[in-house]
Amino acid sequence: MQVTTFSFVVGEVSKGSRFSEVYMESVSNDAFLSSNNLLVAFTVIPGFKIGKTVIQCQVYLSPSRTQVNHRRASR
Repeated sequence: MQVTTFSFVVGEVSKGSRFSEVYMESVSNDAFLSSNNLLVAFTVIPGFKIGKTVIQCQVYLSPSRTQVNHRRASR
């Protein structure tokens, strides 16, 4: 008999966290997604890590405060 053990972790991202393409997938296709300064507005579906496999959480993103302020100043 062989016993297999694995770890199972559920992950949810906090509001205001920096976006990571490794652990997160955006559910929106907005123009600001090309930026590096994206923050999580809220988690839509939590992510999982089963053993070494990562299943990305799905998040709704918002631009960082500096991006918003820069857009307002350029208008």
